[in-house]
Amino acid sequence: MAHARRFALAFALLAAPSAALAQQPEATIELDELTVEAMRRAQPFLNVMASVRVFTEKDIEARTIERLEDAFDASVNTLMRSQRGGNDASVISIRGVANTAFGTDPTVAIYRDDVFIGNDASFNLTMVDLDQIEILRGPQGTLYGRNAIAGAVNVRSARPEFGATYTKLDVLFGTDMTLQGRAVVNAALGSDLAVRAVAFGDYSNGWVPNLADGQLYDGAKDGGGRFQVFARPSENLELLFSADYATDQGSRGNRGPFGTVWADGYNAAIPYVSSISSYGTSVKASYDFGGAELVSVTAWRGADGEGTGGDFTPSPFRQNGFTRSYDQASQEVRLVSKPNDKLEWTVGTFFFGSDETRYESTGFNYPVPANVFYPGQPALPAGYEEGTNSNLFGWSAAAYGDATWHVTDKLDILAGARLSYDRREIDYDHHSNVPGITLGAPAQLLLQSMDSTDLSPKIGLAYEVAPKVRAYATISRGYKAGGFNLSFAPTNDLAYEPESAWNYEGGVKASLFDGRLDVAASVFYFDWTNQQIYSFNGYSVWIANAPKSRNYGAEIEIKARPVDGLELFAGLGLLDARFIDAPASQSGGNADGNWQPLASKYSLSLSAQYTRPLTAQLNGIARVDWNWRSSFYFDVDNTIEQEAYGIVNARLGVEAKDWSLYLVALNLLNQEYYTVATNNGYGPYGAPGDPRMIGVQARSRF
Repeated sequence: MAHARRFALAFALLAAPSAALAQQPEATIELDELTVEAMRRAQPFLNVMASVRVFTEKDIEARTIERLEDAFDASVNTLMRSQRGGNDASVISIRGVANTAFGTDPTVAIYRDDVFIGNDASFNLTMVDLDQIEILRGPQGTLYGRNAIAGAVNVRSARPEFGATYTKLDVLFGTDMTLQGRAVVNAALGSDLAVRAVAFGDYSNGWVPNLADGQLYDGAKDGGGRFQVFARPSENLELLFSADYATDQGSRGNRGPFGTVWADGYNAAIPYVSSISSYGTSVKASYDFGGAELVSVTAWRGADGEGTGGDFTPSPFRQNGFTRSYDQASQEVRLVSKPNDKLEWTVGTFFFGSDETRYESTGFNYPVPANVFYPGQPALPAGYEEGTNSNLFGWSAAAYGDATWHVTDKLDILAGARLSYDRREIDYDHHSNVPGITLGAPAQLLLQSMDSTDLSPKIGLAYEVAPKVRAYATISRGYKAGGFNLSFAPTNDLAYEPESAWNYEGGVKASLFDGRLDVAASVFYFDWTNQQIYSFNGYSVWIANAPKSRNYGAEIEIKARPVDGLELFAGLGLLDARFIDAPASQSGGNADGNWQPLASKYSLSLSAQYTRPLTAQLNGIARVDWNWRSSFYFDVDNTIEQEAYGIVNARLGVEAKDWSLYLVALNLLNQEYYTVATNNGYGPYGAPGDPRMIGVQARSRF
């Protein structure tokens, strides 16, 4: 009965914008028209045959979206969490499709300013001065490649503006000594040359006490910047150079006993500490041929990370650690048609190379007598350390094409395909600092390689059933290359196979009531083969393939301006995401019928913002956001459950032409929840989510 009342309320809230519009026929205020680049070319949101959640610059600022996980929290049927160190080893779930095995490629392709980000340590660092974020749900292998089996994300930074010179400052002071600062300088150096420089820094004391050392953890300490040069050497040619750096040295990453850590804090004899850095450069060149535009994106990126800590318990017996260093180079060239009423298309090539070095270790600070872990185990000296050095090299090449044929004024047909080749090589060395002895995995030196080729097609059609009401249906394939177990492998066969999926989707997009109400709805069925998951043989954990999984569900999102000054948003996600045939789960039994990790059956996002003139020069603004999701599991075996929870954020302030001042509240009701949880041998241990933060934010432009 409680569920019935809850969803009656949810659907009433979803219907509220329509009812308000019906009562206000005289209003003429229209929603801003969205243009997205989800199909690698600029299109009106209404014309995109995919389920896309779009956050504009105004949305990003109003919702206080600082990291990519903030955008995923505000989108239905999506979730993003990091496995260690707060931001390292990010797991992204879209429609229940996630990389459940640590060390595998992500299932979501992340693009930042047209550059593919191949390293999960770089996904969730602080982002500033953004223009738009687009989250595409469902396989996007045709245009985005091997890591887009669940979907793709486009993040676009604000670029330098010609003919304008200004400075923007943004500062926030909040509870737990939260301090944030952002600065943007845009300088016009002529009519066709401009530069833009961005700098940011965050700090907070932390709020979770650690009984073992009396310190506070889960604080923030990050910073970075970006520098861009934008030039138009001729009428047809544009060049954009960009360089960026970000680092995160916050004290996140510790865990405490699941269910009590919010009240009791941590009790870790050796607290977890980590640092992550991400950096890169890119050059984007665009040449306008008249009927088409040629785009070239050349980029290099790198990332470094390290962390050390114990096993989150009061005992200083065990010590764990990791280091990782990553480099990638990419080159993409695509030719994109200009918008027209006959045929719109994109063709391109993509080349990518990466080199990653990792060391994953565990050890003991005190001597270990013989036969403690298993019969015949030799005695170990104090300071015993065992670990894996892995060097993983990969490169990929792909050619792709996509076209939309406007058969009539109302009917469109879409067809596309991507042909990909991937090669992986690994240099693997597992050993300990005591010759002849290893406990966690066999000591071995291995050199292995693999190749794979894939064809990922997509077909679809769309029909305008009424003015500004379009229905669409698509069939698409997603693919993720195979890989290697990078550490503590139980056998000399390091490889696991590629995974693939077919997605069947239908949807409706509409702009109604003279542009004051936008509706986007979709239903989908996701048929998944050879999913890469953790498996267990009674002692060692490794990555293997689950033969069969399937997900299905729906999304509906409504945005409305029923009256001048009032903007409403409502989104509802429905999902059923399960393993069908998973014979070797992490507990050693099968996971057949289990729910996919991080997959909620229901998710809901509601927002309301009201802006009202206070004087001729000053507006008042009030906003509230509520993001709720039903319970989900953290693990394949469905033994660690996060109960349903909702986060309320709010903002109240005044805005003038060149300055604004707000009272900001994040997690206003101080909802208790966990961002990650695992069983480390002592029972479930979890990391608490951020508590309530109340602060004052000031912005200015001059």
